[in-house]
Amino acid sequence: MDPISKALGQHYSEKFSLHGPSPEGVDWGSDETKMLLRYDKMLRVADYVARNKPSLLDVGCGYGGLRGYAISKNIDLDYTGIDVASNMIEWAGANLPSGNFIHGDILDYKFDREFDYVVCNGILTQKLETAGLQMDQFAAQLIRQMFSLCTIGIAFNVMTTKVNYYSNNLYYRNPAELFSWCLSEISPHLKLDHSYPLYEYTIYLYRNPV
Repeated sequence: MDPISKALGQHYSEKFSLHGPSPEGVDWGSDETKMLLRYDKMLRVADYVARNKPSLLDVGCGYGGLRGYAISKNIDLDYTGIDVASNMIEWAGANLPSGNFIHGDILDYKFDREFDYVVCNGILTQKLETAGLQMDQFAAQLIRQMFSLCTIGIAFNVMTTKVNYYSNNLYYRNPAELFSWCLSEISPHLKLDHSYPLYEYTIYLYRNPV
């Protein structure tokens, strides 16, 4: 397992042990509305009219909150979640039987299928004690791996550098710089959403024009 993945898994396992299936359980504070907004941004990657029951891989799925949110919005998904935190995966498997939950690291897990969409909600907002350059390399590897597993597109969020202060444990990335990297290294078909009221942004990358 990648050492950064391992450190993040330990961090989130501890948070979940303390707070359970809640925003605080995934280290997003106590405001549930912010968590639901992030879920909404992830689900916007897909066209649910053009494609019936699209397949979606949720990277760093935690306790399956995105799956539960999709159900509440009557969004029908062929859903798979993967996470390195075993206690979260165990809870999700027991409480959300309509999803497929995997304990593992996307960077080395051997999938036997592709997915229409792949999303990553929160992993690239947290770096803990990882050095900035190492986190940049981890982010590039993760984004490439996500895109290799999708047939249509991916979505992920990152902390923006357009802030008044920085927290040492969070991962900030200049939106223009990351947009340019994705454009040159991954796909020319992309969108960046920096318009919502959180100190982060979401990038959507597609294989073809949308």
